[in-house]
Parts: sequence; structure tokens; C-alpha cells
Amino acid sequence: MKKNLLLFLATFAIVFTSLAQDKGLLYEISGNGLEKSSYLFGTIHIICEEDFELSDQVVQKVAESQSLVLEIDLDDPSMMQIVFANINNPDGEKITDFLDDEEFIATKDFLLENAAVDISMMKSMRPFMLLSMLYPKMLECETKAYEIELMQIAKENERTVEGLETIQDQLSVFEHIPLEEQYKNLYDYVSDFEKGRREFRKLIDTYKTKDVNKMVEIVGESPEYKNYQDVMLHNRNKNWIEPMKSFMEEGQKFFAVGAGHLGGELGLLNLLRNEGYTVTVIEE
Repeated sequence: MKKNLLLFLATFAIVFTSLAQDKGLLYEISGNGLEKSSYLFGTIHIICEEDFELSDQVVQKVAESQSLVLEIDLDDPSMMQIVFANINNPDGEKITDFLDDEEFIATKDFLLENAAVDISMMKSMRPFMLLSMLYPKMLECETKAYEIELMQIAKENERTVEGLETIQDQLSVFEHIPLEEQYKNLYDYVSDFEKGRREFRKLIDTYKTKDVNKMVEIVGESPEYKNYQDVMLHNRNKNWIEPMKSFMEEGQKFFAVGAGHLGGELGLLNLLRNEGYTVTVIEE
């Protein structure tokens, strides 16, 4: 079930990244009265197994930290129940309210063939849920998720897993994006699936270089939600700062969030520095 949720989280990764001032994925957070340093690691929520890489240094820092802090607590047993309870549009809107007959049939047939899902009886399913079902087909490989692997390391070392926000917080993000745009975005992926594959492959290749500056180019090539970066990224980054401060006051923590949240003026690296912390890359 956790892997299914990571497919949902990958919705953020495909079309949203952020400007960055640093190159690297692992950072040390120190100073500003902290007794011990904490660590911040940028992930990509789903990746091909052959592209997956986790350094010894990351493994060591997770094992040393008091707890692993993810975007949401993926170890919460109630999480999937909440997701399933919110699987449909809250006001009962249907996909056929936004796509014409030809677009709906094309989308229905594509999901049936590529995700073994028949949406004829599930027309009110939220578009990002439908999109998440296509990720395995989009990658066409055995996949791994950084969050799942990090959780396993944490548990092996008897560390707890915590979250910066709730699953309700993440679900509410999509309420700020018109359903028409979300369904049109879904149809765009269905009608040109190879383009979606290329975009995701480019995102993965860029992630592997650890060059977050280069990732901003993908934003320019993925215009679907560029007007909603405040909702998808910036506001969430700001909302995470206070929880991060509270966590770090407790002791050494290992934070792992999507790499797109790290860089830029409103990214976590800059926001933490503005709060008086020293944030230093320790693995380029």
C-alpha cells in the first residue's frame, strides 16, 4: 500500500520542480542554537531500480538520527484508509463533465489497457489518482522508492518515522487547481504518453546528476501547472519550516523530501538559512 501512495506522491514530481542555488542532495543543518546537526536529503519518489542509488553516508546519517522525517508519515496505519476515503471528487464531479466523448473514451481505453482499470463505473475518481495509476507503465521498469528504502533503514535501526504534513494536507493541495485543468492534464498524458515518458526520464536523469539548477528547465517544458507552484511547492515549503525547527530542537533528525523542494528563493535550503541555520552540502 505504501508503494501505491508513493505513486500518488510522484504526481508532484513529474511536473513540479524548483529553482536551486546548490548542487547536491544531502545537506547538514547546524547552528542557530542546535545542539546536534540534522540532515536534509532530496529524493525522487519513484525511480527505476537500475537508477536507484543510496550512498553509505546517507545510510549512516539515517541510522545515527533519532528519527526519519518524511513529507508525510508513511508508517501511519490510517493513511491508506484516508486516501481511499478521498478517492473521489468531493462534490461528485465526473470526468465526463470536463472531457468530451472522444477524450473520455480515449482515456478510458488507455487506462484499461495500461493500468487494468475500467473507469466507466468510477467517473468521479480524482484525476491525480487516475494519473498515479499510469506511473508503472510510464517507467516500464522495476521501480524503487527512496522513502520506502529509507524507512527500512530507520526500522532496522529502531528509529521512528514522522511526517512534516498530513495526507489531508497533501490531498487539499489539489483543491486549489481547477478540475478542468487536472483532467485536461490527464488527457494530455494519455494522448501523448511518449512525451510523458520522455519528461519523466529527463527528470530522473537530471536527478541523478544532483544538479537541481538544471531541473528548473523541466518546469519550462512542463507548462501544465506552472501557475500553481505556490500551492504545490512554495507554500508547503514555508509550512514545513516550523515543524522542522521543532523536530531539530528535539535532537538529530534526518529529513527526506522531494528534491524539488530544496532549491530556489522559496526552497527549504534558503528558507532554513533565512532562519539563521547553516546549511551545507555534504555530498555532491
